[in-house]
Amino acid sequence: MVIATPYASGFDYFYIADEVQLKADRCLRFLQETVQDLPTFGIGHSLGSVIHLLIGSRYAVPRTGNILMAFNNREASVAIPLFSPVFVPMAQSIGPLLSQIASSPTVRLGAEMTLKQLENLSPPIMKQVLPLVEQLPPLYMDLVKGREEFTPKPEETRRLIKSYYGISRNLLIKFKDDSIDETSTLAQVLSSDSAISSMLDMSIRMLPGDHGLPLQQALPDVPPAMADAVNRGSELIANLTIGTPWETITKEVSNSFGVDSRILRADISKDIEHLVDVISSWMASNRSTKLLRP
Repeated sequence: MVIATPYASGFDYFYIADEVQLKADRCLRFLQETVQDLPTFGIGHSLGSVIHLLIGSRYAVPRTGNILMAFNNREASVAIPLFSPVFVPMAQSIGPLLSQIASSPTVRLGAEMTLKQLENLSPPIMKQVLPLVEQLPPLYMDLVKGREEFTPKPEETRRLIKSYYGISRNLLIKFKDDSIDETSTLAQVLSSDSAISSMLDMSIRMLPGDHGLPLQQALPDVPPAMADAVNRGSELIANLTIGTPWETITKEVSNSFGVDSRILRADISKDIEHLVDVISSWMASNRSTKLLRP
């Protein structure tokens, strides 16, 4: 059984951790008769790993173990690609519009109706993207208000984990091409005189893929004519974006939908299956499990 606990992205990690734990507890109470005899594992990726670590440091949660993928707890300017050169200036430029949307019920209702119409008319893949778009305004408003760092700060998070984290069994997963991974730092915090170090059962695995691998989805095959059009359009845009932050994004679009995308998707699918096998094997000693995933 998998219990997924959604949350809105933001700079306040304490708030997110509390929200996730509240939702998980509420769900577990509702399912009490079904799950009461099952061991519990937490699984998180990137920020999800940080959230599980904060929950395990602030609450006495019953956990058989945690699976922590691509742990990253750097400053916002380092953890989020294009944060300083793109997102901060963009937020400042559209701040007045977002303030108007937030303060005006009429404008806000119009924006919500537009998003709902887009959701109803969009193809399935766009319907999966729209919830991400809906999370952007709160982030932008934080930036407009001058908030550019996470709470707690990285050093405070490490202190909390070292002093109070209480989950003894942990699987740490890092990806070979992940340039912002901090799994080695987390491993050191957990094993060096931490509250749990004397009972720590920690495994670390290096797997193929990059930071975004666990977020990949099976994209549909693109018709040849569309793939050719995407390639030609991407080449034109790439030439216009050389030397700018958008150059990498343009290449990603071309790779995802272009003529070679079928090969790329096959490679990604293989890496995802390997990731699933590693996690399943680690949990194999337990016949029945329930999985908590923020």
